[in-house]
Amino acid sequence: MKKLERIFLYTVLAILVFYVFLVDGNVESQEAIQEEISARRISIVNDAGQQVIVLFANKDGNGALQIYNKSGTIVAGMGANEYDSGAMSFYNKAGIGVVNINTFEWGGSIGINNKDGTTAAFMEASEYGGEMG
Repeated sequence: MKKLERIFLYTVLAILVFYVFLVDGNVESQEAIQEEISARRISIVNDAGQQVIVLFANKDGNGALQIYNKSGTIVAGMGANEYDSGAMSFYNKAGIGVVNINTFEWGGSIGINNKDGTTAAFMEASEYGGEMG
């Protein structure tokens, strides 16, 4: 085989290998978009492998989302409460709930706690009117 023929043959083989393993794989991955993902729990981790976001169904069967800091402490949560209405909670760096927001069929509430979790302020709207404490 002449030198020119070998160069041509190796060039064609290199292009074919490049196409099959790199280009064709990228095209397939772009076409394989999932319309729906079903799971009982989805966990997202950071580069260190620590769980930072969790989507799951809680014990009542309602949806929930929890966000953790890099130390693994929960800092925020959102989901459906036991009354099948919305709820959000925010936590301090010790993992103690300091702000709670809930909705109910009859109204809503906001609670603010001090650093040890004791209620410091509370506001609620219900079918009977409003309340603050």
